[in-house]
Amino acid sequence: MYPFFETIRYKNGILENVAYHQARINRTLGALGGNTPIQLDKIHIEGNVEKDIVYKIKCLYNLEGAFHIEKEVYHKKIIKTVSIHEAAQEEYQFKYINRTWLNEALEKSGTDEIIIVQNNIVKDGNYANLVFFNGTEWHTPLQPLLLGTHRARLITENKIIEKNITLSDIANYTSLKYINAMMLWEESPEIEIGQLAHY
Repeated sequence: MYPFFETIRYKNGILENVAYHQARINRTLGALGGNTPIQLDKIHIEGNVEKDIVYKIKCLYNLEGAFHIEKEVYHKKIIKTVSIHEAAQEEYQFKYINRTWLNEALEKSGTDEIIIVQNNIVKDGNYANLVFFNGTEWHTPLQPLLLGTHRARLITENKIIEKNITLSDIANYTSLKYINAMMLWEESPEIEIGQLAHY
């Protein structure tokens, strides 16, 4: 019924980064023939919310413009181990509810997170976009599996730079971060490249 979704950070009554989430919904609907836009700035978040608590708002929707809102307290994922996953030609261009191949790839890895590589090109993580630090600049893969909303904002703010990154290029970086809509840039843990398993 709802093949697509957006996950939005919600704190103290504010849906954060909402313009970028709206742009991705509009892009999905436009590309796949949807004709009824969903206006995120007009949705109502039901139930009580505690001050200074971060909530994860999930907006599930379809191409007809029907949607459903879910809310839960956000718990940050702890990442201690990372490994390389060489994928075939699987795609995740739009934010589908069906994430079977991504979840199976993570499960098989035996690590907390993965770096997905296709045809020697670094793409994404399981649940977030990637950003690599070379000691001076932060670089994000030029063509990720999914164009993240936090990634888009950080590019606009000139905090990260798009760059084609190959598997062998990873050794030229000192650390990486996983970024998504739920974590602020400063909240995302920095992981040393030397911590990568199976690399």
